Amino acid sequence: MVSRNTIVTTVIILLLLSVLFSGCTGKKNIAPAPDPIQKETVDVSSRNLTNSSKDENMPEIKITSFSSIYLHDNNEYIYLFGWENVPGNESRGLLNYLKNDLHIDWVENAQITRDDANKTIRVFTDENSIEIMRYNERSILKIGDIYDLWVREENGTHNVYDIKSGNKYDVLERYYAVYDLSIKNNGSDPLYFKLNDLRLHEGDRIFNTATLEPYGSSSLEVLHDLERENKLQDTILLPGQTVNGTVTFRVNSLYNESFLLIYNTTPVTSASFEKSIEALRTADHFNYATALGIPPYVNCHQRGEMTGSYVPFFDDYCDAWANWMNRSIFETFQKSDVERMQKSPPDNIPRIEMVYALRVIPERNITMSPVTKRFDMSHLLVTDDTGEEIINTSRIEGMAVMSNKTYTFKPQWNLNFPGMNFSNASVVRISFSGLYFASGRLSINNQDVIMDDKLNIIVVRNYPSQFIS
Repeated sequence: MVSRNTIVTTVIILLLLSVLFSGCTGKKNIAPAPDPIQKETVDVSSRNLTNSSKDENMPEIKITSFSSIYLHDNNEYIYLFGWENVPGNESRGLLNYLKNDLHIDWVENAQITRDDANKTIRVFTDENSIEIMRYNERSILKIGDIYDLWVREENGTHNVYDIKSGNKYDVLERYYAVYDLSIKNNGSDPLYFKLNDLRLHEGDRIFNTATLEPYGSSSLEVLHDLERENKLQDTILLPGQTVNGTVTFRVNSLYNESFLLIYNTTPVTSASFEKSIEALRTADHFNYATALGIPPYVNCHQRGEMTGSYVPFFDDYCDAWANWMNRSIFETFQKSDVERMQKSPPDNIPRIEMVYALRVIPERNITMSPVTKRFDMSHLLVTDDTGEEIINTSRIEGMAVMSNKTYTFKPQWNLNFPGMNFSNASVVRISFSGLYFASGRLSINNQDVIMDDKLNIIVVRNYPSQFIS
């Protein structure tokens, strides 16, 4: 009887001989190549599965509006404490400020608490109490008087600063880019949106999210609107859910077509953003004298009149204000204020502050309601086809509307423009504030510009304000 091992050995030998003999014929039995169509189908399927899985974890992000903001001042920003570290290891910074700067002696033996919502810090004794309340980018210190403090989020902590106005030659310039985004979860699973995964690229430079510093006056309409917008935060989006809000980046220049918003590693691109930059550039460099019929500057002896000059006076005895605003006028004020301040004597350095803010809402079907004079007030209301208000203001010094390639200008006492509809229009809002305190000059401008689908400026609303101490 042949053993089992002998049979197995025999079979193996026969198989080896078969292979050897087949190799001596000069022909090789090569396994046929896979069907190229089948291979491509497999690869594409595999790639699609990978991207599908990735896409389900990526939100759909759309840019609905964009703002570009410039600020400068010669104020001093004095660090007081980190909000999350009081009570705690930075309590002494808060108490020193209250005692040494505000001369509140009883705080030396006070207790400090912070509420569960992380919005209010209370400093108190049995007889006295102080509350500091945080509202986004600012905090309000209530004692008997009210003091504004500045809050800036840095490395996960809300740092609180006191602002000392003027009295130094150094000018701090800041640029901000603010995106209004619509973020939607198109996947079938909950999606965790992380704010810190948003970054702004400009060539080789990368900017992380920042906080747009507060501006105390509500007279600048662009900043006032942004202050009221929802600020994006980390959030979980359910399938099909959408969240809208703004995100801010501190950058190195005003608007720039090379700005590229990226979430994680995915660029957020859209034709509407490219058109936004075109609309901003058009509104920013337009000569509004052709629409409004007045020169850009009004000098001290011309205030209160619908007149002006093409040459500004910048002097401590006779200053200039802006009748309307564009990039050239902004840069003239910017250069003059800094140069004048730096030539001032050390014992009389003026306080200077400037804001230039532009906001664009591109490619909307909009309706401008009829503008008429009622009870000494004229109202401009512009809405899109969803009912969202794009412009809602009663502050109008004058308006110009183009018809047959000709602008018709009407002052505030004679506004009777009919309602109008515009398809695929863009709206640019411009706000400017220039303070030079030696002469007590404050020039404020708010403008609205409506463009048609070819970016022709067809409506201009203008509201300048001129203050002197």
